[in-house]
Amino acid sequence: MHYSLLCPHKKLFSKFIQNKCNKLFNAKFSNISQTDFDKIYYKFNIILLRHQLKLKYKKNCNIKYIISPTTGLNHIDKKYFKDKNIKIISLKNELGILNKVNSTAEHTIYLLLKIIRDNFKSNKKNFFEKKYINITEINNKKVGIIGYGRLGKKVNKILKSFGAKTYIFDNSKKIKKTITLRKLLKLSDIITIHIPLNNLNKNFMDKKKFELLKNNCIIINTSRGEIIDQKNLIKYLKLKNFKYGADVLQNENNLKKNNSSRRLIEIMKKNKSVYITPHVGGLSKESVETTDKFILNKFLKSYEKK
Repeated sequence: MHYSLLCPHKKLFSKFIQNKCNKLFNAKFSNISQTDFDKIYYKFNIILLRHQLKLKYKKNCNIKYIISPTTGLNHIDKKYFKDKNIKIISLKNELGILNKVNSTAEHTIYLLLKIIRDNFKSNKKNFFEKKYINITEINNKKVGIIGYGRLGKKVNKILKSFGAKTYIFDNSKKIKKTITLRKLLKLSDIITIHIPLNNLNKNFMDKKKFELLKNNCIIINTSRGEIIDQKNLIKYLKLKNFKYGADVLQNENNLKKNNSSRRLIEIMKKNKSVYITPHVGGLSKESVETTDKFILNKFLKSYEKK
């Protein structure tokens, strides 16, 4: 059987995987909206996507495989697809390859630097006549790292090279030298979050935790938008002068359904205390090429066994 393959965001995949899939399958690579994707995806046998679009189960769909070179899978209705024995191929728990990928860790530092350094006004008539406002350094700052898996460890290493004093919180008993979450929140000048999205971690950063943070605390989130209670975040941006850098938002596949996400974007347009990128942390050229090659080989091994 000559399987058909659909990739709804061509621009997010390397030429390598596009060329390979075009040879192996009846492949369609395009850049389409969620609305257009919903109209056609169920007709294809293989779906190749990242997290920019949502994949929902639909009756009578022809899908046999879902390929997603991501660790998080909250963009896929996993339960429904697994119940139908549709195989989902991802990077989840693939530590061998993931340890070679540095893009999201570097993006975390970029967001932090953007928040603390890009905070000045320049005179349009004379560029070098500028007034600096509240610019600070990472050196000697107390940084709380929430989640000490692959990304937390990479970020910790980079932060220490800047001279930061880092504190670690992680629920795993295997990880030593951690402190309590309460102590970390109260001590830290900067918080960076690297935990997975699950039922326990939804709205993990809530009102009680925001109350514990210092005034002027900087929060960096490259995990998932749903980990932050965004309504209370917006409240404390004003009450305690928080600064927020993120690569993710709640309901990022459909911002029309989330008032707090839209509000954060509006705040970003007016205020340099908030800076948000559109979930591009893992999309460096090197990381995309590395993960594309790995995920295709992983898929082909499964595909060829059938």
